[in-house]
Amino acid sequence: MHQKILLPYCYKRQTLLETMLEVTTKNEIDFFHDKSMLVKGVEFIGLINKQGRIESTLCKNEINLTKEKKEMFLMGLRLQSAMQSDYDSEFGPVNYTITERDNSKFVSIPSFPHIILAIMKKSKDHIAVIKKIKAAISNCKNANKELPVQESD
Repeated sequence: MHQKILLPYCYKRQTLLETMLEVTTKNEIDFFHDKSMLVKGVEFIGLINKQGRIESTLCKNEINLTKEKKEMFLMGLRLQSAMQSDYDSEFGPVNYTITERDNSKFVSIPSFPHIILAIMKKSKDHIAVIKKIKAAISNCKNANKELPVQESD
């Protein structure tokens, strides 16, 4: 029997970060430090790596799934993105995908080699959120071109 775990905190590598009201974790994509990305109606923005694991989050509310279901959900997003890229030469690359459910919209934005996942209220204008995220990604990529690459420990 699986028990749903509701966490009052975000965790990364078993380390308590800060309260769930607005959480950021450090990553090479700088906009994960910009809490203004969490405009009204946007609950969660996460960076998913090529293994289907979350590397960074910016959230008001964590994804409300058991650990196992969350892992399967994120790997499914990654697999779907990989399968869609098989048709890039015929149709062009995917700009974003939207899954709309009863209460929420899930927007995934491919940003090689990662995927940005945004979860928002169904009534939220997803186009405005997508534009804001893409502008932030573009600004980070332009800023990172000017900086020397630092090796991680």
